[in-house]
Amino acid sequence: MAMKKTLRVHDGHRRFALYPQRFCEEASQSFLVRDTDKAPSKFVKEESKHLWMRLSLFLKATGMALLLLVGHPAFLFAQMMVPLEIGQGPRYWASAGSSYQFKSDVTGGGDFSVSRYSLMVGGSAPIDDKIRIGVGLTYNFEDYNFSNLKGFPVANPWNQIDRVGLGVRVTYKLGDNWSLHAGPIVQYAGERGADFGDSLMYGGIIAATYRASRDFVIGFGGGVFYRLEETRVFPSLFVSWKITDKLHLGNSYRLGPTGPAGLELTYIFNKNWQLGVGAGYRSSRFRLDSTGPIPSGIGENDSWPVYVRLSRRLWEMVNIDLFGGAAFGGKLKLDDSSGNEINSTSYNTTPLVGLALRGIF
Repeated sequence: MAMKKTLRVHDGHRRFALYPQRFCEEASQSFLVRDTDKAPSKFVKEESKHLWMRLSLFLKATGMALLLLVGHPAFLFAQMMVPLEIGQGPRYWASAGSSYQFKSDVTGGGDFSVSRYSLMVGGSAPIDDKIRIGVGLTYNFEDYNFSNLKGFPVANPWNQIDRVGLGVRVTYKLGDNWSLHAGPIVQYAGERGADFGDSLMYGGIIAATYRASRDFVIGFGGGVFYRLEETRVFPSLFVSWKITDKLHLGNSYRLGPTGPAGLELTYIFNKNWQLGVGAGYRSSRFRLDSTGPIPSGIGENDSWPVYVRLSRRLWEMVNIDLFGGAAFGGKLKLDDSSGNEINSTSYNTTPLVGLALRGIF
């Protein structure tokens, strides 16, 4: 009598939800189908062999790209790379979050802290069997609190920063394994009272991703951005690697000229709990108040955040994330209205915490 076979289908997003602050992210599903009639020993041997093959491919493919990214940390730009299933119907996502960067001493004297709040909504839909379009809208608010700052010409260089971003992505499926991604991004980034037209940042990206297997996707690309009196060209590295049923390596998704970007390793305890460890680069650049102490100047805050994330699934498609970590290598920079540097200073490593609620529908 023929033995009945069973199929196991896993929803990629429910099991491998990554960093919540995503922009124009594809809410795709990666289906895993297994024949459970295989002998356990044979199955384990095959899985081990496939794991080592994926590890070898990952190391060979990313070696040179990682050198480029380390050489150009401000250009880290992880975005829009997840396994694509063109045939899926429309998908929508939303998230809201907040974080607090604790008080940190600044070189030269004084200290500061930052509170951040963010909202994001987006969606994507197929046009045909090869093309899919995604759109995302974000709002971010940063509230700086300076105290006795002596490293800058002014003690309180900026306060409240607003960011509004819009991004569009077009994905074209070249075949069974290759996909091409491209799209424009525009963002307003300015202190309260800044001139709107002088506070716009914009650019575009293009990237190609390759699905080496059902568990491993890698991609490379680049982008060009105008970031308030400066233009940057940067490389990009994308990776989504299901190492085992419980372990996943991927990008921390965040579109636009501002981070964080980098890599996150996620461990899945069960369908409701996840633990992630990640790091990235954050470069926050913005136009200053046109009537402030440095009229229409430019402020910048750069750092390397390293974090631990604990996630809990509240409902079928809704998750809550708790973050804790620290910002390393912090630097504050002040430019005049033409982008000429007035002064820059560093600040000490400082702890940070965060909370986010996200859903994919």
